[in-house]
Amino acid sequence: MKNLFLKKILLLTIMLISFSSFACECECEGDCSFSGVANGMEFVALVKVIEYSDFLNEEIIGYEGKMPFSMTVEIIKKYKGTESRKRIKIWGDDGAQCRPYIAEFEIGKYYLIAPTRIEKDSELGKQNDYDFFSCWTDYLTVDIENGIAIGEYSKKRNKILLKELENELEK
Repeated sequence: MKNLFLKKILLLTIMLISFSSFACECECEGDCSFSGVANGMEFVALVKVIEYSDFLNEEIIGYEGKMPFSMTVEIIKKYKGTESRKRIKIWGDDGAQCRPYIAEFEIGKYYLIAPTRIEKDSELGKQNDYDFFSCWTDYLTVDIENGIAIGEYSKKRNKILLKELENELEK
């Protein structure tokens, strides 16, 4: 009887630890596609990843080497917003945030972004830098040679021509 009780306590403890170790539970209400998100954001741009800028001290299971924590991107074309810098920094996940890992973004590749501006300095980013939110689509991969953004652009479309996007954002 005592063994059965201990087994139940152990099972319950393992379950509680496993549930609390998942940092991000997403529930997106409304249109969480890129077009829906971009319409509500202050800043939308085509960018090129220049470098990984900061790195995590902790090891991330399944990733070899030091995990990048931020990246510097060059703004190729601004579609929306008042951002005046040519380069900006975007912060990623440290293993406990609802952000994508920066390693998902390749140096030298292009992305269409609608990031969130960071309001104040913290260990998770600096004021006026940016971050993404994993629970919605706020960036798309760009095939720069063909001028196409690829990913969940809308609920019905998984790609859009950059020229067409410009017209969509003006509506």
